[in-house]
Amino acid sequence: MPTATTTARRRLLVVAALAVGASVLPASTPASASAPPLPPAPRTAPVAGTRLPALLDRRIASLVPRRVAAARALGRYRTGMVTDPVTGAVLWSSGAGTPMRGASTTKLATAVTTLHVLGTGTRFPTRVVAGTSARDLVLVAGGDPLLTSSQLRSLARDTARALLPAVPAAPATPPPAGTPPRVVRYTVEVDDTLFPRPSAALGWTSSYQPWVVTPVRPLVRDLRNGWDTSADVAAYFAGQVGTALRGLLADRPDLRPHVVYTGRARAAAGAAEVARFAGNSSGAALRWMLLVSDNDVAEMLFRQNALHSGAGAGWAAASATELATLRSLGVDVRGWRLYDGSGVSRDDRVSARGLVQLLTVADSPYHPELNPLRGWLPVAGVSGTLSASAHRFTTRPTSCARGLVSAKTGTLFDTIGLAGYAHGSDGGVRPFAVLVHSVDPRYSKLTVRHAVEVVPATATGCY
Repeated sequence: MPTATTTARRRLLVVAALAVGASVLPASTPASASAPPLPPAPRTAPVAGTRLPALLDRRIASLVPRRVAAARALGRYRTGMVTDPVTGAVLWSSGAGTPMRGASTTKLATAVTTLHVLGTGTRFPTRVVAGTSARDLVLVAGGDPLLTSSQLRSLARDTARALLPAVPAAPATPPPAGTPPRVVRYTVEVDDTLFPRPSAALGWTSSYQPWVVTPVRPLVRDLRNGWDTSADVAAYFAGQVGTALRGLLADRPDLRPHVVYTGRARAAAGAAEVARFAGNSSGAALRWMLLVSDNDVAEMLFRQNALHSGAGAGWAAASATELATLRSLGVDVRGWRLYDGSGVSRDDRVSARGLVQLLTVADSPYHPELNPLRGWLPVAGVSGTLSASAHRFTTRPTSCARGLVSAKTGTLFDTIGLAGYAHGSDGGVRPFAVLVHSVDPRYSKLTVRHAVEVVPATATGCY
């Protein structure tokens, strides 16, 4: 079962085609309020060294196959690849074209697609529009993965101020003492039709929702899990509008505003806008997704990419958009199956070769829009899912690669993956990918992860 980040923790933390023979699975050849806090994007600098690239390349090509073969924890069902993009050399390839379950390394495909389609500056506005009467409001979801309660409170205050002109006028004479205030009722409905009604992706087991991955809706606050995040947001927003109105009408003891959430409704075409929050950016969402491997953010970006490409927002449209984008970038996606954007699906398939190709093109000067990827990946022993607190790159012999590897992790109960960049002692940056299936139950996941780390550590030249 995928590792689920707890809700509490989530709130707190708020190419050219590489022509290589690939075959076997058994490895033989070898707006107004702040967004959730995001740590500075780590940009791991290559280490200046004296070795010639050719010397390090030969060392990698010699050592990686032997070390992989000697790592019993990697088992028989593992694939991988290491390349030197400067020379075009394939330094190690083992079953690299074989489609494998990629787990969260699949998020690299979502990340590259997001950077290509949305860039880093696309924002996802959350709007309030007029409903069927002057006291009816519709909260229109914009698919913002990082929307916070603080931002909703700010939107509620703006909404309350916009409602003031329609508040009943004060009586000409003050009411007698003890007269109960007049209750003025306002309603809030939610329009979350930006995405289709939630359904499980092919390959999601029944136990995954809502904790490993939440039913995908275009409205959520504080990265929360839950069966109906849209209703949660709308009810919270209604309460905040009521609080703001009562504050603004503190000098009107004759009135008592009461704001309630009443359910779903589709906003009328051309409905007057009452207030809006401009939204958090695609870049901020992507950085967060990569750093902590956030499944829910990945699924929202998966849909946003399809929407902005004009394909719709269903599972099939999102998958087709992602595969088409990767193909257009020169990535070999033969045998790939992308049923979701997070890699949670047990039916997803990617290849080590394709992952290395997309990593290569993402770091290419010919695609500057993709270049943020490398700097936003977790850094070995330093940040995110590769931090020392996660016991990554903390033991011999791979601890020497601390700070020298930036990569995306992947874990399902029987799958371990790692794909990213090894920053070499010669100043070069070498993309790599390692995927392990059917993990031997005799070995813990951490033991297998440490065995996988041998590949990028060797590729840095430090081991």
